Amino acid sequence: MYLSAMGSEAISLSTERLLLRPMRATDIDATVAALDDLEVSRRLARVPHPYTERDARAFLAIVERGRVDGAMEHFVLVRGDDPMDRAIGAIGVHGEPGGTVAEVGYWIARPHWGNGYAREALAAVVRRSFFERTPSIALLTAHVHETNRASMHVLVACGFVETGSRIASCAATGVDVPAIEFELRRA
Repeated sequence: MYLSAMGSEAISLSTERLLLRPMRATDIDATVAALDDLEVSRRLARVPHPYTERDARAFLAIVERGRVDGAMEHFVLVRGDDPMDRAIGAIGVHGEPGGTVAEVGYWIARPHWGNGYAREALAAVVRRSFFERTPSIALLTAHVHETNRASMHVLVACGFVETGSRIASCAATGVDVPAIEFELRRA
């Protein structure tokens, strides 16, 4: 099932160690636990702190609308060997419905940092965006707070190149921060 300008059914992706599946209401507790950790939320632009169940439910509604109108694909990351199907992170691509340029963003719950899950999930989403999605994405963009070196390494490992810098918001701290911009073009 492919996302089109008119939207589509939610899909799942698999990697060597992960299942990337649609977010659902049962993921709210794990999402709140992960994003209410200031060490996670301060590295993200749009995630407030504290992060509450209300925030997670509102985001789930945004994800569902974005899927239907074709503006967003969003996945929670679940370890393939986890029989409890617990979300350990998330990744999403959003842009204009039917557009060929989109922004990618992701997070991993702190207990799962350093395991390569973000790189593995990003590689799967890049493949989907460039080669499996209809219409395909021609350009993926991302921006990372300049102190988030781990996320920069993930982007570079997946072929993104640095294109500039800017000031970005950080909802968790309420402070604008320097950020590095990245992009990856479909070959």
